[in-house]
Amino acid sequence: MSGLLANKLTNANPALLIELPGMAVVKASGPDTDTFLQGQLTCDLTHLEQHNWLLGGHCDAKGKLWSIFRAVRSEDSILLLQNRSTAEHSLAQLQKFSVFSKIEITDSTEHFSCFLVAGEQAVAKVSELVGGTPTELHSTFGDTHVLSLSPTLYLCVTPKTNKPNARMLPESYWHAIQIEQGWPNLAAVHQSTFIPQMVNLDSLNGVSFKKGCYIGQETIARTHYKGQNKRRLAHLIGTAESTPAPASELEIKLGENWRRAGAVISAVRYDNDVIAIQAVLPSDLDAQAELRIKGQNDSKFTPCPKSDETESINE
Repeated sequence: MSGLLANKLTNANPALLIELPGMAVVKASGPDTDTFLQGQLTCDLTHLEQHNWLLGGHCDAKGKLWSIFRAVRSEDSILLLQNRSTAEHSLAQLQKFSVFSKIEITDSTEHFSCFLVAGEQAVAKVSELVGGTPTELHSTFGDTHVLSLSPTLYLCVTPKTNKPNARMLPESYWHAIQIEQGWPNLAAVHQSTFIPQMVNLDSLNGVSFKKGCYIGQETIARTHYKGQNKRRLAHLIGTAESTPAPASELEIKLGENWRRAGAVISAVRYDNDVIAIQAVLPSDLDAQAELRIKGQNDSKFTPCPKSDETESINE
């Protein structure tokens, strides 16, 4: 079984299976589903077809994120796949605004099993597990959904009764992949804290600036067109005695002093004791910046070089 090592997961051979107990499945169905969700979410659902998926966000009236999701069609319904810790509050907000629409929005997580297939032989492994070869960004095999996140990474959502009887790696492997790929891993502790641009959702094609109005749109659009966003998602690498929890504060060295720099979104410790951090930090962060975790004065982190991996394949 492959160890947790930096930049080795998506190219693993043989393919890795990663269990995702922390992923929720929110289901929306009814004749008003598309119309209602179009007025609630940052993505443009007119571009959501049976063969693709959309990344998007659900925001409050101030444009701050309740959740980040991947949306897929399931017959006449739409499934929102998101961090389980954000589902309860996000679902409550959607239900509150849906009372005058012909739509039913429920947490269907208990009916599904979610797992990830990663590596050079991922397609072959998915085919073995689901009985068909995924050829689209979103492929279905019976009641099983397969989302192609990259050429070597597939997200599978299957009924609980169809869960593969195979040994799977823990969810920390998924967190590591998200950090390396630049995909935001928003948790409940971050809800109503960041606008989409602060976690790079716009760069990942998760925000439409051409669709009509939706909740939080005014703030998001103004920030975009006036260039007012001063914070972005960053990938740090370094060492520390303790792995920081989500929302832990980071400090940056300025001369001989340390000042607050931002907050941790997610963090993982690799098998070689190196720690990777996903954090929201100043967008003009210097490539040579020195950072540390507040309260861990011996910790030391530096930014990872930027790459094109933060671009979504789902265009």
